Amino acid sequence: MSQLAGVYRSGVAGATPVLLLHSSQSNSSQWRLLLAQLQHFDVLAIDLLGYGNAPAVAADVAEQFRFSAELPRILSAIEHAQWQQPVHLVGHSYGAALALKIALEQPVAVASLAVFEPVAFHLLDGDDPGRQQVDQIAAQMTELDPLNATARFVDYWNHDGFFASLPVRVQQLMVSQTAKVMLDFDALMGEPRQASDYAQLQLPVLLLQGQYTQFSAQRVAARLLQVLPQVRSETFACGHMGPLTHAELVNPAVLEFLQQQRAAAPA
Repeated sequence: MSQLAGVYRSGVAGATPVLLLHSSQSNSSQWRLLLAQLQHFDVLAIDLLGYGNAPAVAADVAEQFRFSAELPRILSAIEHAQWQQPVHLVGHSYGAALALKIALEQPVAVASLAVFEPVAFHLLDGDDPGRQQVDQIAAQMTELDPLNATARFVDYWNHDGFFASLPVRVQQLMVSQTAKVMLDFDALMGEPRQASDYAQLQLPVLLLQGQYTQFSAQRVAARLLQVLPQVRSETFACGHMGPLTHAELVNPAVLEFLQQQRAAAPA
């Protein structure tokens, strides 16, 4: 574990660096099975703000929350790890959208990007049916009490009744995180980057998708496939939560990609 709260380091110090960024309503523990396969890498798994052992979002920052608020902790973790090599980013959903921004803007040198369904909704035009679908979900959540808003969000990305099937303690944890989920939506909708900006992303990208995912995520993936210059895509028989529900399908693809990038890196 790192000295920074909510930052966990594993693998071999000084080996090829990999940074793992989780989805909304989750934390770094979602990568537990993948971490077991990354023993020969130098890995940081980070709890994003408001999740796991990370601090909450400061009140003044919450007024207009954007991805940029997540970056100081991430960059501090990388600095603390004393990484000298370019970083390989792995992200899921909200964390994947954040990874896209980091890869594009390069506040730290990035070597490659492996993402499962980045929900970068800001890349969709307002009249895009996928954007309209997720706008409707976000609007419904603001109208509901925390319990029902959480159920609406969780069921949307899983299936109807999924939230109700969870243990009460898990439900309570998720409800306590709903305020951060709403801020995540603000960041995903309000990020100023446009789809055309990502045509500048000159590094290898592995874009993974679930065959049974939500339409909004499909639309974002389709848009990225149109603009990313060095992208390869794979689709698995799973939904949006594939990295958790079907890790046996997703993790081997991520591991193979990282091994390929490590082998191709200059000595």
